[in-house]
Parts: sequence; C-alpha cells; structure tokens
Amino acid sequence: MIVFVLQLVVAGLTVGSAYALVALGYHVILRATRAINFSQGEFVVLGGLVAYTIVHVLHASPWIGLIGATAAGFALGWVYERIVLRPAARNGDIAVIIATIGCVYILLYGHALIWGSLPQPLAPFTGAQGQAIHPGGVAIQEQSLWVFALLALAFAALWLLFDRTTFGKAIRAAAVNPVGAQLVGIDVNAARAASVGIAIALAAFGGTLIGPITLVGGTAGIAIAIKGFVGAVAGGLDSPMGCAVGGLAVGVIEKLLAGWLPYQAVDPVVYALLLLVLIVRPQGLFGRKDAVRD
Repeated sequence: MIVFVLQLVVAGLTVGSAYALVALGYHVILRATRAINFSQGEFVVLGGLVAYTIVHVLHASPWIGLIGATAAGFALGWVYERIVLRPAARNGDIAVIIATIGCVYILLYGHALIWGSLPQPLAPFTGAQGQAIHPGGVAIQEQSLWVFALLALAFAALWLLFDRTTFGKAIRAAAVNPVGAQLVGIDVNAARAASVGIAIALAAFGGTLIGPITLVGGTAGIAIAIKGFVGAVAGGLDSPMGCAVGGLAVGVIEKLLAGWLPYQAVDPVVYALLLLVLIVRPQGLFGRKDAVRD
C-alpha cells in the first residue's frame, strides 16, 4: 500500500512540474500585464511539438530540442505580447483575458493542422523509453528525475533574474509603476514583452520536459492551463514559490485521486479545490493577506 501511494506521488510530482511551470507563467504575465493568459496551456503543447520536430525531424538530441523549444517559446511570447496582448490592453484588462481565450482555439486548431491531432512520442533525455530506478520498490523514471532537477533549475533562474539582476528589476519596476519606470528611462513595452516571452518560454520548457512521459500534442492544453491556474490560485498568484508548490500539489492530488476514484470524478474534485481556496483563502496558501485583487 505504501509503495502504491508513493508511486502515485512520484507520478503526481512529474505531471505537477508542468502545472508548476504553467502557474509560474501566470505569475510572470500577471505581474507584467495585470491579466491572466489562459492560452498558457496551448503553449505547453506547442513547445513539446517544436521539440518533437527538432528531435525527430532534424534528428537532433533531446537536449537541443529542449533548448530550441525554450528559445522558440521566448520568441513566440515576444510576438504574442506585441500582436495580441498589447493591442487588446488598449481596451482594458477584460479585453486582454478574452483575447487570450480566443488564442486558445487558434493555437489548438493551428498546431493540429501542422502536426495532426494525435499525441506524438518524444525521445527521453537519457537512456531508453521507460528506463527507471527502483528505490524501495518505487519505480522512478529517469526522465522524472530530470524533470524535478530542471524544474528546480528553472525556478532558481527565475528568482535570480527578477531579484538579482538589473534587467529583472527593470521588468518588475515597469509592472509596478509604469509611469515611474518611464521617467527613469525604462522601456515599459519592451519590459512587458520580455515578461511574456519568459512566461511562454517556461510553458514550452515544461511541455518538452514532460513530453517523453505524457506524449506531446493533442488536446491536453486546455486541461493543463486550467490545472496550472488552480495551482497558481491555490499557492498564491502573487507568490512564485506559491505557484510552484501549488502546481506540484495539484499534480499529486490529481494522481492520488486517480488511484482511488473513477476517472470521471478526478477532474471535478481538482476543480472544486479552486472554489474551496477562493472561499477559504482567496490570496492562496503563500499569498500575502494584503495582496490587492483588482
């Protein structure tokens, strides 16, 4: 029984890593644009498909696929901010949110036209597909170990960028006080575009990380976006640590429920978690009690 539960926890942490990266993306874009990007999950799928193309069509290594998909995600995020979020922002925050919802279906049907609607296998970073270690009888795929390590690396890089570099502080300043940032010479539009680029790069990074385990492509983007949002709200949208922990927690809860409940009951319970958090602790577990909700 203990081994079974631990196996579910490992599976949950693996899937939850993608939710955590999506949740971090929500946090970054929210800080920069004051809006929620509901197309974040489709960028996870798109990142995995870009990596698939690099690995299986261009015959590069999975590591090159990871780097290429992340770089492509940043470029796509920059363009996305310029041609979608920035024009929509002229009509208010609600218009931005509606625009991101519309982009969900543009991206969904767009990548289906290019890559097809069926999920595709992505080569693992090391060893053969499904290669695992078995500490205490619990099977942990080597790809899962890379997922955990690279999630920690991404979180550390994000913290260093926003808290220890001049560029990151400029992005934060542009988000908190755009007028003041302009007065001291910060290009607010460029800072916002960079923030969105970073958020979409995180999504593409996450799609490539879990691709060898969950496949890439298909129609999973909407579910990933919603569960990442549940994790962000549960952990605290204004807290990067809260977003990461919340995403991981949603993954673990999802897999634990899947081990004991019928498949159809899992998602409603996970989504009910969002409602419960909003009622009991709307700022999230790690959010500040004085956090402003506009």
